[in-house]
Amino acid sequence: MKKIPLITIIVGIILVIGGVIFVWKFPGNKTSKISQENLKDNDNDGLKDWEEELYKTNPNNPDTDADGYLDGEEVNSGHNPLVKAPGDEIVFHPLPLGEKYNITQKILSADVVNSILDSYIVQKGQYITDHPEINTPETFSANTKTSTIEEMAKRAIIDSYPILMEKAQDAIAKMPEIFDITINDEDIKISQDNSKEAIKTYLSQVTSILSSDVFFLQEQTLKAVTAAFKNSDFSKLDELIKSNDSKIETAKGILVPSSWKEIHKKGLALTLLIRNIFVSFRDVQNDPLKAYAALDKLENFSNQWNELMKQAIDLAKSQGIELSL
Repeated sequence: MKKIPLITIIVGIILVIGGVIFVWKFPGNKTSKISQENLKDNDNDGLKDWEEELYKTNPNNPDTDADGYLDGEEVNSGHNPLVKAPGDEIVFHPLPLGEKYNITQKILSADVVNSILDSYIVQKGQYITDHPEINTPETFSANTKTSTIEEMAKRAIIDSYPILMEKAQDAIAKMPEIFDITINDEDIKISQDNSKEAIKTYLSQVTSILSSDVFFLQEQTLKAVTAAFKNSDFSKLDELIKSNDSKIETAKGILVPSSWKEIHKKGLALTLLIRNIFVSFRDVQNDPLKAYAALDKLENFSNQWNELMKQAIDLAKSQGIELSL
C-alpha cells in the first residue's frame, strides 16, 4: 500500500469542517462549500439523494420496498430499506450514514458550539481592530475576503479540537460498527477442505478483488479522495464506494478454507473499515466530526493492512504456496 497523501486530505477536511460550522451559525453567509446537490432529498424520505445512490434505494420513491416505512426511517432504525418488513433487519455492517450515525449532530451541544463561536468572535474582533476601515457589518462583508473568513472558521475548529474529538470518540465508542469492526465465523462461509487446490481457488478469488482497479487501496482510488475535496465533486467517490460495497458482498460469500478463516475475517473487517473511512469522508459536509475521526483511523490503517498481508504471505508459504500481494 503506497503512502497516502494525508496532508492534502486533512487540509481539505479542515476547510470543509470550518465552512460547515460557519454556515450553521451564520446561515445567510454565501461562502459555504456545501453544494445544494449534497443537500437534496427529492422524495423527502430522510435520505439525501446521494445517500440513496449508496443505499441503492429509489431517490424518487420515499418507500422503496413498499412496506409502509420511509427509507430514511428504516435506515435510522437499523432496518433494510430494500426488504419488506418484518424480517428486514440489517444483519451485516451497514453504511455509517443517516441520523443514527451522525456524530456531529449527537455531540454539538450548546457549550461546544459556543466554544467554537467564541474562538471565531475573538479572531473576528482582532481582524476588525487591525482594519479600522471596517466599522459596520456591511463594511465587514464588503472588505473581508472569503478565504479570510474560512481561515478564521478553520482556526475556531482547531482551537476547539480537543473537546470536539473527546466527545466524538465517546459517541463513536458506542457504535463499534463504524470503526471497531469485528467479523465472526457466522458472517462468512467456512470450508473444512484445506487441500492445496481449495486454498489456491480461494486465494485466486481474493486476489482478484484486491487487484481490481477500483479497490479502495489502489493508488488511483486514494487520489480520488484528494480530488473530491479539491474539486468539491464527490461523484467518483460515490462510484468507488458502490463498487467496493459489491466487492465486500462478494468477499463475504467466498468459501474460505478453515486454515484461512482468521486472516479472511481480519481482511474483511479491514476492508469494511476502509469503506467506512471513505464513507465518512464522503459525508463530511453533513457530519464533519466523523470525517475527522476517520482521519485518525486512516493514519493507522496502512500498518494494520501491511501486517495482515505479511501474515497471509507467511501462511501461504507454510502451505507450499507462493503468494504475492
